[in-house]
Amino acid sequence: MSNPRVAIAGIKHETNTFSTVKTKLEDYSPRYGHEITDFYIGTRTEIGGFIDVLREKDIEIIPTIAAGATPSGPINRKDFDHMIETVLNGIREAGKVDGVLLSLHGAMVAEDTPEAEGTLLKAVRGLVGPSTPIIITLDLHALISQTMVDHCDAIFGFDTNPHVDMYERGKEAAETMVSTLKGEIKPVVAHKKAPMMPPTINQRTTEGPMTKLQARAFQMEQDPKVINACLFPAFPYADVERVGSAAVVVTDDDPKLAQKLADELGDLFWNLRDEFLKPLTPIPEAVKRAIEAPEGPIILADVADNPGGGAPGDGTEILRELIKQGAKNVGVATIKDPEAVQRAAEAGVRGTLTMEIGGKTDGFHGDPLRVTATVRTLTDGHFIHKAGRIGVRADVGRTAVIDADGIEIILTERSHAPNDPEIYRRNGIEPTDKKILVLKSRGHFRAAYEPFSKEVIEVDAPGLTTPNLDWFTYANVPRPLWPLDENREQGEQKRTERT
Repeated sequence: MSNPRVAIAGIKHETNTFSTVKTKLEDYSPRYGHEITDFYIGTRTEIGGFIDVLREKDIEIIPTIAAGATPSGPINRKDFDHMIETVLNGIREAGKVDGVLLSLHGAMVAEDTPEAEGTLLKAVRGLVGPSTPIIITLDLHALISQTMVDHCDAIFGFDTNPHVDMYERGKEAAETMVSTLKGEIKPVVAHKKAPMMPPTINQRTTEGPMTKLQARAFQMEQDPKVINACLFPAFPYADVERVGSAAVVVTDDDPKLAQKLADELGDLFWNLRDEFLKPLTPIPEAVKRAIEAPEGPIILADVADNPGGGAPGDGTEILRELIKQGAKNVGVATIKDPEAVQRAAEAGVRGTLTMEIGGKTDGFHGDPLRVTATVRTLTDGHFIHKAGRIGVRADVGRTAVIDADGIEIILTERSHAPNDPEIYRRNGIEPTDKKILVLKSRGHFRAAYEPFSKEVIEVDAPGLTTPNLDWFTYANVPRPLWPLDENREQGEQKRTERT
């Protein structure tokens, strides 16, 4: 008897539908066939977990496509269709597969396709049929839909935020696939959504309301009939109908139990909604506090210009205030500005130049800032992650560090969320030596930076990932929806007024 065969794929994008930056196939750096196993083996990623378990169990891996892009605007439909067809063709060419493992994000949007993952899952299910198990992993910020639930057998979401358990969830999904193929279990999945999309800055699993939700979910998993209980507090920067906080429960052939437990977690989301709200610090006050702090590093988190949520990462308002207040011994990571990188490269290391940096993608993140600076380092922008996605090779494009009177600014050709301190170290800056660190990140930086920082200040700057959701005009999300609508009754009234 031949060994079982499992197809694997990864298509990941957290789509910010308010972004003006459209996403193309090349932004995903797609890998095909055995390029996937070569790239991901030994990495602390979901696909790394798939590979380790399947190889250990002597299951043949059918790799199709692995593609992931920095969050931005929707991908065009032609390129999205290419990715779907690559998955389907890989399965067809294999002749027969016994199961399908997919590493997805869960908040991907394509042009004219607001539910990208559901579209992919429906296509895969249509090809492999109802009896072939399809098991998926999702980011904690996934937007769950009925279509997604209907066309897979099990869902495994990250248990951590900042996300540090990608590998473990990949292994768990693959182990569930193995048990399913052996006939030891028959997973069934249920979900419950709450009409809410809390701001992302207080969705951390280390403190706040998510700890209470997870405590109950983990308690549920002690039941031998429960395979998995996971929580998806929502991604509020996608203006699509499937927005909402969701609970997903997978049981061993007990759909009633799965639905009962999912309902309980969904209700708990709603009951805890007010605990997700958290104030931000105005820019002048944040900078003043950081300068006056007795010791550092003090982290100024530019949560509204987070490339990890679809912002361009070229905002200038915090940097502008740092210069205004005369801050020294500062590191800024990162500002996307290919033009400025080219100017720095032309000036060369130790060269001095005056130029405008940042604020060039859209009108949401501040105007370009004129600085006079000295070029400290020039690199190719390649490094290997030592935190978060450990072992994965990063490429932020050509990179320049410029020093503007005691403020060292990392300029990159590509958007980058600096969640790994390696972005500093690769470019000649030791972050632990800085008094102030500016990080364009919502919260994933905390896993690696909090152990050596003295304080984190979340700054109220402008941008496409601001927690101030009233900043956006939503047209497609379901209403009523908290916190846009204070309660269900008010939301119903607003919806009636619009129609």
